[in-house]
Amino acid sequence: MWLLGVLIYLPSTETKLQEAAKVQLAADKSGVFAKVKVEFSGQQAILSGAVVTAEEKAQAQKLIEKLRLPGWFTTKMNPVSGVTNDIAVDPEHAPFRPRPWLILTLFGGNQRLDGVLPAAAQREELIAAIASKLPTPTTPLNNQIAIADTALPATHWDVTQTETPDLTATSKTECTIAVSACDGKWSSFPASASNADIAAALEASKVPDSEIIHALAKLRSWKNLTPEELKQQAEQKTAAEAAAKDKTKPAAPIKNLGPLKGSNGGPGPSPR
Repeated sequence: MWLLGVLIYLPSTETKLQEAAKVQLAADKSGVFAKVKVEFSGQQAILSGAVVTAEEKAQAQKLIEKLRLPGWFTTKMNPVSGVTNDIAVDPEHAPFRPRPWLILTLFGGNQRLDGVLPAAAQREELIAAIASKLPTPTTPLNNQIAIADTALPATHWDVTQTETPDLTATSKTECTIAVSACDGKWSSFPASASNADIAAALEASKVPDSEIIHALAKLRSWKNLTPEELKQQAEQKTAAEAAAKDKTKPAAPIKNLGPLKGSNGGPGPSPR
């Protein structure tokens, strides 16, 4: 056993442990441990760097505590005697991870939902939850929510769904904007709201200005149309919907006219 102890403490073994630890952390494809460093003093691991949440800090430690060296003999051994976890919970210096956010816009009977969520299931839950709080749309809800596996979890997701503002009274001639940082709160704005107004309401999510511009582009374009242009747009939409319905109508059945007759009343030529 004394020989085994000597081998564990050899500098070459420290190097192997350090390399194995890097591989262990890099195996997490989300990249949340990209700025975590691991060093060994004998069998003692020392973690430093930065992550976004306390949960990630604890997870990094667990990964190192389970570390094994490759080889038929060493895979059954736990070469790590302890872990000193000096990782800082510091979102500003940790790998970037998007934060969830939502921007809901209603304009001219249209409905659009932009944002970022960590899971597709949450997107479907939200769409189902807000359906009863929206007026009947001219066209189906335009779902533009992006799913980011590395996004941080919503802090109050259930409340965010239930607290969606009731917009059922919004007419097809009105515009409105509702935004949430998925923290259980929503803020409503008129169509005249500036990017700065929206960004301030979504400050916790640090939404880039370009995303806000993109989310509001359709609403702002519609709002800037003249009454005559709005009327023309509505007529074009109605005509397009009518044309689409005509295409879906089943063809009229062909009447059976009976056997063909010749000019003298006798049987006509057989059809080819």
